[in-house]
Amino acid sequence: MKLLNQLPMQIIEESTDSFEWCGLLWVPKTNKFGSIYGYSAEIKNLFLKIIGNELTISNSLQKFYMDSNHKMFTYTQTIEAFDILNNYFPFDIYDAAVKKIAIGTVIQEETDLVLNSWFTFSNKLPFAMLSKNKMYGLKYYLSDYDLKGYNKTTEVKNHNNSILNQQLFRFELEIKRIHCLNKGKNQIGIYTVQDLINPFKYKKLATLLLDKYHKIEKKPTINLTKTSLKEKRLIASFKDFDVLNSIKKQHPNSYKKDRKEYKNLTLKLNDNTFQTQIINKLNQQIQYSINN
Repeated sequence: MKLLNQLPMQIIEESTDSFEWCGLLWVPKTNKFGSIYGYSAEIKNLFLKIIGNELTISNSLQKFYMDSNHKMFTYTQTIEAFDILNNYFPFDIYDAAVKKIAIGTVIQEETDLVLNSWFTFSNKLPFAMLSKNKMYGLKYYLSDYDLKGYNKTTEVKNHNNSILNQQLFRFELEIKRIHCLNKGKNQIGIYTVQDLINPFKYKKLATLLLDKYHKIEKKPTINLTKTSLKEKRLIASFKDFDVLNSIKKQHPNSYKKDRKEYKNLTLKLNDNTFQTQIINKLNQQIQYSINN
């Protein structure tokens, strides 16, 4: 969000006609009573609004820069993208306040295999992401941020009518309340656009993405032939969210004991090979973005 010191005369006079400013076509926005409350414009996929003297710009910087977000987007490209955007205006966008951000990366992987392993995040179940009435991703809704993973190949096909030759999985962190990045011992300090191109803060944001994936509770991959009947029942209870919550609320002492036994069992028998591969792929993409 950028506070404008000077506004076009058309905005000051609340013109009912569209007009050009900064090489963009600005269209008046009206409420249900027909009164003008602001003006909007677009730059490629970016949405711009001026309400009062506040300019807001939203949507994907990567799509603005390269028309899609199914490819790698590096630190250098991020700097270039903001520079291109800044050149549209007679003022500096780098001191504009950041209210929300989304960060993500893409890996080559079968999405169903990844999502079928997801269980809870902060004791919350994910919601299905639908396209053409079919699930193509999962999303966790939290108070300060959301997490989502989805089939990027399907999303591009359904939304852009484009065919990708690879099976791509995209993982994203959407920060809805920027203050969550600016408090606590691990604060990053994101206040303005300038902070987004600070190399140290860029690295911290990228690392945060991987940290959130780590914290998604995954369903264990256990060879049940190596477990006893009691252990099978324990595993079953921890795979059913409703049963697990019921035990936690109604039998807290038993839950603590079961939780400890379950953790020890998964540490002993869980095959982490697949999750290790996913984390390594995500980390490779993230490190490339940071260092290029």
